[in-house]
Amino acid sequence: MAVTRREYIFSAFLLSILSVLLTVIAISSDSWIVSLARLQNQIADSTIRYGMFRGELVLNNLATPSLSTLHMACVPDMDACAVSCKTEPQAREIEVRALAQGFRPTTACAPVTEVDESDPLDSAPVISFALYLCTLLFLFLMLLFNLAAAGLAIVNATMNPTEPIFGLPGCLWSNVVAACLGVVVMMIFGIYWTTSGLKEHLAFSYISVGPFEPTAGLGYSYWLLIGALLCSTTNVVLIQVRAYLLERNPPTPTIKVENHSDGTIFLY
Repeated sequence: MAVTRREYIFSAFLLSILSVLLTVIAISSDSWIVSLARLQNQIADSTIRYGMFRGELVLNNLATPSLSTLHMACVPDMDACAVSCKTEPQAREIEVRALAQGFRPTTACAPVTEVDESDPLDSAPVISFALYLCTLLFLFLMLLFNLAAAGLAIVNATMNPTEPIFGLPGCLWSNVVAACLGVVVMMIFGIYWTTSGLKEHLAFSYISVGPFEPTAGLGYSYWLLIGALLCSTTNVVLIQVRAYLLERNPPTPTIKVENHSDGTIFLY
């Protein structure tokens, strides 16, 4: 058991648990992209928010707001993903295929999708499926390494593993990899958001086809990754500081005196 300065290891365990929670919330929550949708003569601005899997559309065209669930739908063979409020999976697939080809699908949140091919769009308002898949892959790898870091931290706080991979070196490198994966996810999605035109069309037919004007931004689900990243980075600092302190002021060795029953040893 790593008894000396064990509080550093236990603190790393708590921060790893916090990092796991923040990563899980980031993956499962529905606020990676948030936007107002403005239209003249509306009662109030409509709102759009969605995450990796689902979201919500609130239309304020009438006095009573209309709420619809948004679904992330992907068509791998066309390298395209988009959010849709259609109520049937087949209708959502038709809508994504139409957007990927630059056509105009109907925007109503209905169980069917009709496509207008007579007036194509200037560009395909979709998200790259490869980018979406990579983002999810790195997010789940980040979660896996955060779980490994938490497990190794509590193991080292309660026992003394002999294998380096299960000791503090393994805990240290788990946090390093988790932090690097967090940086990669934020860079991939942030750069794509800035350069691809996603913040103009939102990969959503109500914005790309309809008359709504968006005011879009990255939501809290994206920014939570900064907290998870900082937790992993702090763990690296804690483990390195503990190693430095032990090297500078090593613990006093404990000498165990055995109690021998043979009295002849005392003749010497």
